[in-house]
Amino acid sequence: MSCGIKALKISSFILDFLCCVFAALSIAACAYALIVFPHSEAIRLPCILGIVLGVLIFGSTIFGCIAALRESIHLSWVYAAILMTLIFAQITVIFAEPVDFSQLASETISNAWDNQLYRNGSMSYFQIKYHCCGKTGPLNYVESGLKIPPSCFLNQNSTISPDLFTDGCNKKLAVAYVKGTSYERASDWSVVGVELLTVIVTGLFAINLQNAERRRQYR
Repeated sequence: MSCGIKALKISSFILDFLCCVFAALSIAACAYALIVFPHSEAIRLPCILGIVLGVLIFGSTIFGCIAALRESIHLSWVYAAILMTLIFAQITVIFAEPVDFSQLASETISNAWDNQLYRNGSMSYFQIKYHCCGKTGPLNYVESGLKIPPSCFLNQNSTISPDLFTDGCNKKLAVAYVKGTSYERASDWSVVGVELLTVIVTGLFAINLQNAERRRQYR
């Protein structure tokens, strides 16, 4: 085996392994999101599609590792074709079914507020962390016949009126969650980039194996 083919074989195997790890992480992240937000419409379909694609990519990359180890020209081309198809499917999901973080924020605060009406303290975590009060503002408590809790004040000191948070948690959480959109997109495109590189290296590996096979036939 020439040094070039050996290098491509090792590179192909390493990239296949990386894709396998990324697929496993994607499956875990989507499953975790579905557990944490079981009633969210914003993430249900994107996460289900993410799990399905993750399982398919995980299985295909194992197939790719076998193709690299066996130095099979046919299996390498089949794997490259399968992975390329899955990449197109991923890109479609990225554009067609992204996670709507604004809707997720609204759903999260609405659930917390509904619980607040029956169990005092459900909004405290969000109000303290994001410096907000109620769904849309402190008036939510007044209109619901509830006392504005200390968590709506800076340092939870309700004796200082100017320290009252006036922004609603819907607004603050939406801003925080929307920042996650850029991280999600960066992560998605990084994985797609690694997979494209894997397809290229696998193709080069198969081509070099074919050339080596032809040279052996002419000897």
